[in-house]
Amino acid sequence: FRRVPNSTWIMKPTGKAQGKGIFLVNKLAQVKKWGTGLMAGSTMRNPQQEAYIVSRYVNNPLLVGGKKFDLRIYVVVTSYRPLKAYISRLGFARFCNVKYSAEVGDIDNVYVHLTNVAIQKHGDDYNENHGNKWSIANLRLYLEGTRGRAATDELFAGINDVMIHSLRSVQNVIINDRHCFELYGYDLLVDENLKPWLIEVN
Repeated sequence: FRRVPNSTWIMKPTGKAQGKGIFLVNKLAQVKKWGTGLMAGSTMRNPQQEAYIVSRYVNNPLLVGGKKFDLRIYVVVTSYRPLKAYISRLGFARFCNVKYSAEVGDIDNVYVHLTNVAIQKHGDDYNENHGNKWSIANLRLYLEGTRGRAATDELFAGINDVMIHSLRSVQNVIINDRHCFELYGYDLLVDENLKPWLIEVN
């Protein structure tokens, strides 16, 4: 907090899914308040008993139609030693219902900041026909039209690099069973400079 003043941070519980328990903070006092259970919206009687991950929030996301999105890309790993991984073409982009705002007054608005479908489906502008999603192919087509093919190719090469580096980082600790495979769902965010950020691996 002190090294990077005026930054926003995202707090995510390690044992929950579908956006449950996630919130943003921009002051250390908010974390202390949350830790004592006094923060607005806190549902935990003793938050210290649950592990959380705190990450700096990417506050300059790439927007489409003014809305934030993230990517879900599936990867199948058939071997860790040697590393053999296959990236599915069936990934998708998940969009927020509400146009993005970095204003402090919108810090608690989950429809602005969290792309989880489990959250967005309760919003007034949720589209049940397409579920606020685009296919990766459609996103790529949009980016080629707005940013150019070379920049889009560079972005997707960067996404592949992120996935390869993450798999190599655990290569020596994952049990390598040649009779099974691992299926991972990578969640990534793209910033306005077309830099990919790894959010988490499911």
